[in-house]
Amino acid sequence: MRQHLSGFIVAILTIAAVAGQQPQPPTAAQQRPVFRGGTHFVRVDAYPSRNGKIVEGLTSADFEITEDGKPQKIESFDFIKYPTFTPDAERRDPSSQRGGYDMAADPRYRVFVIVVNVEYAAPGQSMSAAVNSSIGYIQQPLIRFLDRVLGPKDVYGFLTTAQSAKDLVLGQKTSSVEAQIADMWRASAVDRDEDADALLRCGPAGEAIRGRFLLDRMYTSLETLVVQLGSLRQERKNIIFVANRLDRPREDRKILSARGPVLPKAGIVGGRVGIGDRSDYGANDSMCASEIQRLALMDFDTRYRQLLREAQQQNVSFFPVTPAGLQAPATLPEARAVQQANDDLITLARETDGIPIVNTNDLAGGMTKIADDLAAYYLLGYYTTNTTWDGGIRTIRVKLKPAGEAVRARRQYRAPTQAEIDALSARAAAGGRAPSPVPSSEAAARETALGVLERASRPFAAYAAASGTTLTVIAELSSSSIQLGRWKSGADVEVEASGPNGEPAGAARGKIDAGSYAVAIPVPLSGVRPARVAVRLVGPNERPADDWLNVLPSASRLVGDPIAYRSASRVAKRPVAAFEFARNERLTLEWPVLAPLDRREARLLDHAGTALPVDLPLSEDTARKAIVLDMSLSGLPHGDYLFELTAAASGSTERHLLAIRMR
Repeated sequence: MRQHLSGFIVAILTIAAVAGQQPQPPTAAQQRPVFRGGTHFVRVDAYPSRNGKIVEGLTSADFEITEDGKPQKIESFDFIKYPTFTPDAERRDPSSQRGGYDMAADPRYRVFVIVVNVEYAAPGQSMSAAVNSSIGYIQQPLIRFLDRVLGPKDVYGFLTTAQSAKDLVLGQKTSSVEAQIADMWRASAVDRDEDADALLRCGPAGEAIRGRFLLDRMYTSLETLVVQLGSLRQERKNIIFVANRLDRPREDRKILSARGPVLPKAGIVGGRVGIGDRSDYGANDSMCASEIQRLALMDFDTRYRQLLREAQQQNVSFFPVTPAGLQAPATLPEARAVQQANDDLITLARETDGIPIVNTNDLAGGMTKIADDLAAYYLLGYYTTNTTWDGGIRTIRVKLKPAGEAVRARRQYRAPTQAEIDALSARAAAGGRAPSPVPSSEAAARETALGVLERASRPFAAYAAASGTTLTVIAELSSSSIQLGRWKSGADVEVEASGPNGEPAGAARGKIDAGSYAVAIPVPLSGVRPARVAVRLVGPNERPADDWLNVLPSASRLVGDPIAYRSASRVAKRPVAAFEFARNERLTLEWPVLAPLDRREARLLDHAGTALPVDLPLSEDTARKAIVLDMSLSGLPHGDYLFELTAAASGSTERHLLAIRMR
């Protein structure tokens, strides 16, 4: 394995033999398009190739674009090429995670993320051992590769499948990767090892459930990454996926049978009569029953297909690389399993316009193909002729004239809704220039839903609500931590806010009391705009846990960010950071009022942004200076929803969205 992984990194040296040396001024297609009222501008990156190399010298007259079968007029056209190697001293690292995302939004920059699947370790190997065995071999060769080949128009990131898009930092200098790898070792691998290994103590089904737990985490990592990259820009984003397989098993009810009918044990737990034996860390019956039920019925084939569709819609290409190289299975069943694994990775690449480097020892030749594919592209732009703004998915096809030869290019995009078009038109009329498109309701719901999936595997969730000069940070234990009995005696919570350049913005401490599971901590701000918040939990007999979140700039002048509370029968109300709810719970939302209001109203929307016929009574708490919504969730079916608050005063209107998931 060491030889293959080192060979992979040496081979990957060729991938950025395509990076630029001198900054290029933005061209017509790269600049923000002139906004036309009631229209939508679509960017399409195209990759015509022959013999594995991009065809150069084409003009706009050589291309034909159709949207849902209807021809479109090409309004802008550019050819973008990346020359080779730039010294590290000439690369400019962004000052923050948001800065890296801003660079990636520029179509003149090429974006790629290297994702290493640490779950290809041998059965029974611990998570930390898998990380050390794979990343240990990759670390220095990878740094040498990045140090040697990146250019001033490349931004990149590095993740493992034990992480999510929340951990993604895009940079240009080698030192960024060194810091990312160090942070990954300290935070990601070790923190998550015990949660996976605890499942081995769930009886005969333990090993199978542990495997599905790791697979669930891998899919969640890829799903959140695709959505995150898709939010950065329309143009292509690239994922180099280092993995030997991407399994997609269907639901397996045999695992439930292996578990058998087991009743939770009742006894004295922490001085109270409780359910489940927590004398063995993580192996209580309640947790085992919950995870076995959840994971045994999970259909990974459906998630695989959804990942393909999402990648197509977000214009994200996968380049799978198998570090095991050419394999020679000893038995027919093993040979079939290897072939299926290769086929799944090949499909992942081809359905997203990437290149598969699988089942081969010629990693250098394979990486050369990827380098050639990323060396250049054509950027085309058009105003769609379809002015039905329904938020639907539209299909794009690009061909070369006159033969009609199909070209690899962006395949799909989501049309804006009428509300988004109206908002763009109004803002363009007011400011003379079109701003970036506002996030759709559907996108907000989808990202929150993916966030729920991601937080399920973390020890706790964190949420920050800005209101004037105060930032309220909420820490809430995850359901898995509660089931495992972690921090059952409470936890001390440390919060530190920092600005865009890492400068201190504020700090505070709080405590999660025993049995309360959550705390809201007000953080007075020093005058520096907070951009990142770090949260740390420390408790008796528990390993400390860390999390962090970004705080986006807020232009709100009328109301602040909402704070949510959950409650149930005979259970005290507690603040919410993980926005997943059960139907027997009650939800309370509070929006801080920052200025006198002329109007305020609330609506409940489905995941597509359609208003539902649900009455949302608002009240005002004058003592707390907040708009309050209190409602039972018993009438909401399973799914994703958005609460929309509209507030107005003196001709100014603000719209705030908060998404939740009903389980």
